[in-house]
Amino acid sequence: MIRIPGTIAINIYPIFWILCFMIALLNGNTIPEMLIWAGIVFFSVLIHEYGHALTALFFKQHVHIDLLAFGGLTHRHGKKLKKWQEFLVTFNGPLAGMLFCIFVYLPLVFIEPTQDGLLNYALRSTIIINIFWTVLNLLPIQPLDGGHLLSITLEAIFGLKGLKIALFISIVLAALMTIAGFAYNQLFIGIIFFMFTFENYRLWKNSLPLTDLDQDSVLQNMLKSAKKEMDSGNIEEALNLFEQVRDVAKGGIIYSTATESVAEILYQLGKYEEGYLKLLPISSKLTPEGLKLFQKLSFHSSHFDSAAKSGERTYQFFPSDEVALMNSLSYASLGSVNPAIGWIQCAIRDGLPNIKAILTKTEFDPIRSDPQFRALENKY
Repeated sequence: MIRIPGTIAINIYPIFWILCFMIALLNGNTIPEMLIWAGIVFFSVLIHEYGHALTALFFKQHVHIDLLAFGGLTHRHGKKLKKWQEFLVTFNGPLAGMLFCIFVYLPLVFIEPTQDGLLNYALRSTIIINIFWTVLNLLPIQPLDGGHLLSITLEAIFGLKGLKIALFISIVLAALMTIAGFAYNQLFIGIIFFMFTFENYRLWKNSLPLTDLDQDSVLQNMLKSAKKEMDSGNIEEALNLFEQVRDVAKGGIIYSTATESVAEILYQLGKYEEGYLKLLPISSKLTPEGLKLFQKLSFHSSHFDSAAKSGERTYQFFPSDEVALMNSLSYASLGSVNPAIGWIQCAIRDGLPNIKAILTKTEFDPIRSDPQFRALENKY
């Protein structure tokens, strides 16, 4: 990696040079033309990112630029900007590209098409690539600048609902660009926009449970304070703060996060039934860690049906002998022989220790007389 220090530091990764020379090979017919194309890509991307970076710097943010596989990325740190400021930071990237295009066009007024061959070629190629990239980048599809501009605008008007609408529009347009790319044998464009379609769908789906309070800075700070208290061992204070977050939020991601933390504390305190009842209403929205916690709370509070059902999903995220054993014990407690036997065999394959002692657990009593279970006992 090449690092250029300064107020706006620039990191140029090797993959970016590969991108430059791939484009050069596709468009240049001679070595000088290839070098021209590589230079055009480098300076065009850099000027575009400087449009973002200089505007963010004007708004007192700290910035640096990374030149990566598919172009550039301006990283920003510091105070949160207002919506109109975010809009300007985003818009000034494409604007810088268009101003550069106009600046390059001016010398062409004084150059005859037959004169100064390489200079003429360089100027015209610069105009072509900057117009193409600017128009493409202004498409209202995330993560392109046009997608961010649409998201900022709709969120300013409609709040969180606007963000969800912007993501949905991104999905539709990215899918159409994917189809168009493959239909016109532009495989590279088709693949890129297919990736955009998939990523926008993932973001849109994750945004559905969000509420306006998920973006509330006061609640977010309260949640951070609660987690800090929990990590410090101040359980009662943490529990109180988490409950306050739940009382205010009443839904959304921040509510689910606080609820999982409350349930974790109750599990540590041995209040299994209370923890189970906290998680039950949001059991379909739990994180993988929350799902694992729900399985344990269900099992220890004798809700074996919930433990078995959640355990099936938990094992997909945490394929371990511990999860498999709890599944087996849950099904055994319900008198379900085949799944109980199947899961204990799965736990054994996953490295379950002390098998003989585990098979004596009382949870296996409802199926102990079954021939399959007796065969398993005799084996160990």
